[in-house]
Amino acid sequence: MANKNDVTVTPVILCGGAGSRLWPMSREDKPKQFHALVNDRSLLVNTIERMVPVVPGISFRPVHVIGSAALGEALEKEVARAPVLPQVLVLEPCIRDTAAAIAAAIATVAETNPDELVIVLPSDARIDDIAGFQDTVAAAARVARETDAIMTIGIPPSRAETQYGYIEKGEPLGDGFRVIRFREKPDLETAEHYLRSGSFFWNAGIFLFRAGRLAAEYARLQPRIWECARKAVREGARDGRKLVLDPESFAASPKLSIDYAIMEEAGNIGVVPARFDWDDLGSWAQLYEAAPKDDRANAVSGDVITVDADGNLVRARGATVAIAGVRDLVVVAEDNKILVTARDRTHLVKDVTLAFKARGDDSHPSTVRSWLFETALPFWAEKGVDRVHGGVHEALNFDGTPAPLPYKRLRVLARQIYCFSHAKLMGWEGDADGILDHCFETLTRTGWHPDGGWIHLFNPDGSVQDETRDTYDHCFVLFGLAWLYRATGRAEAREWADWTLDYMDRNLADHAHGGFYETDGRKLPRRANPHMHFLEAMMAWYEATGEEKYLDRAQAMVMLFDRHFFDEATGTLSEYFHADWSRSRNSAEETRIEPGHHYEWAWLITRYLDHRDTPDVGAKARQLFATAATFGHHPATGAAADGMQPDGSAVEPHARLWPQTEALKVSLAFEKRGLGPAAALRRRMFDVLFSHYLNGPVPGGWYDAIDDEGQVIAPDMPSSSFYHVFCALAEYAGSR
Repeated sequence: MANKNDVTVTPVILCGGAGSRLWPMSREDKPKQFHALVNDRSLLVNTIERMVPVVPGISFRPVHVIGSAALGEALEKEVARAPVLPQVLVLEPCIRDTAAAIAAAIATVAETNPDELVIVLPSDARIDDIAGFQDTVAAAARVARETDAIMTIGIPPSRAETQYGYIEKGEPLGDGFRVIRFREKPDLETAEHYLRSGSFFWNAGIFLFRAGRLAAEYARLQPRIWECARKAVREGARDGRKLVLDPESFAASPKLSIDYAIMEEAGNIGVVPARFDWDDLGSWAQLYEAAPKDDRANAVSGDVITVDADGNLVRARGATVAIAGVRDLVVVAEDNKILVTARDRTHLVKDVTLAFKARGDDSHPSTVRSWLFETALPFWAEKGVDRVHGGVHEALNFDGTPAPLPYKRLRVLARQIYCFSHAKLMGWEGDADGILDHCFETLTRTGWHPDGGWIHLFNPDGSVQDETRDTYDHCFVLFGLAWLYRATGRAEAREWADWTLDYMDRNLADHAHGGFYETDGRKLPRRANPHMHFLEAMMAWYEATGEEKYLDRAQAMVMLFDRHFFDEATGTLSEYFHADWSRSRNSAEETRIEPGHHYEWAWLITRYLDHRDTPDVGAKARQLFATAATFGHHPATGAAADGMQPDGSAVEPHARLWPQTEALKVSLAFEKRGLGPAAALRRRMFDVLFSHYLNGPVPGGWYDAIDDEGQVIAPDMPSSSFYHVFCALAEYAGSR
């Protein structure tokens, strides 16, 4: 027989905060609750773990989590790491503060089971004593059940804190006290008075109540919020455990906090003192207090050098940070941003966050153009061009010298022709013409085979190493020539393109099944990838000339995607095929999919659809985007992985540079078209690029690959990556 003191509680976890006092680590696209700050799990996962009973007398139903729809994919991934899955994942289409969020979270519970006890709590606090937490919750639940009070959990203050709200306690109420009133964040003198009086608790934002009781208070005090929330739930879109609130209904709700909307006006409010440790980790000063420290009281994380420094917090991500002769500072380098503040002035970081948001993205295009024009183009013009043997170097070492590779790919030469042609069109004042003359002369003098078609590999000295005529190479020659023609108007560029297409039609085209063979030797398996770049090349020629014949050729590639490359069953892009375009799945390598190619195809198809409307194909492009965005990124870095299996499993631990650029390009395209998650991905990928890749070993260079923890694993800087980087950043600079 159950003990009458046993209680059962439904947890509702609020996951909508931005952690603005922890900039630049905590930001809109990855707020504080998604970070692992106290152990190897995020604060959100730790919060869910507290709902697994460890003490007698209390049990928890599956949790409800409510957070921003803009972070829906990240939220789904994060809760999947918890020991128990949420019963409901409620996604807010816009921010309306805690009163509307809590109303939406409890609306269904209040209508179906009004006597259910519900606890609402934030997702971003540190609580190490799980048993003490659950004992406190059980005590509050018993008082709520016996008195129908709306209960709060108050934190006994340990200092005169000015950054927290306070709860003033009154006469005893069961295991707690009645609440006299809620107090706003005080000044220091008032906070010291509160501490001396012994009559105040910190307000941790934790509430426990009978669902029907809070619903009645909403109906009495905030009927508009309550009606909007109920309608948003009723008319929301459900997909399994996920509920996306109806945007129009939810947006109509007044924007108020739960304290203002309900708690300050409702009667019968109680507070139970916390029997556990608590820290909201709301500032860098608090993180310093909680962090392990060296023998000079420095709390350091990442690649940090300290010399004669005391009492500092230093966090370095994607950079080396050195401090010398300083004390009591906070120094944070993360996501291509740097914060420096006095440790006792970290409350000002919230103002920094507001100032940063006020700037919006307006500064990014100038940053991008500066990096391209003043740093990257001069570097690759000087270091990347092979003035001795012709063409360009295959790769550079991290000090900018040529990497000792035994070959040079012809496709890299074609890619650099694209980069410097596009730079010329964008107004770069460097020697674009000289570099293009050099590259074009090398390409046409030594790259064209006597029997027709373009060779595959040069030796480092510029002689021919491999005469294979490879379709992928030909596509990039066509692409580079299109941009050369567009930038210079050279008739020779078009002549060479015509000869290239003629060779491909006669020697590489598959006139029976469509598309092209891999090489002049017709090797198997066939791949989708060369056809993607043929689509790209034909789009480039159409945009350079306006001639429909190129758009017709582009359309043929889109039809191959539609009929063969896109896998309807999984919503993914197949890579390998037999001769008749049936899928080749002889190994895990052949079944793997690449998030980068998902993004790249989706981007190219959206560009094609600007000229010829094909609705079904557009829907498939969006599916590719959704699959890659949902399953294809590493949680710790946000980078797109090199590969995975079609069901989202076996995500590979490495992430090259080029998939990040493709994710940025397609997010820009889909953001223009109003696709909700695209803006968040665009912001994330810009930060990923400049935090992990383009902060390379030399100005204008890059790290070409990292692992899933952000460690560099690339041995050198492939020149071929400039094509991906330039295209993405040119798109970015031109779109903002």
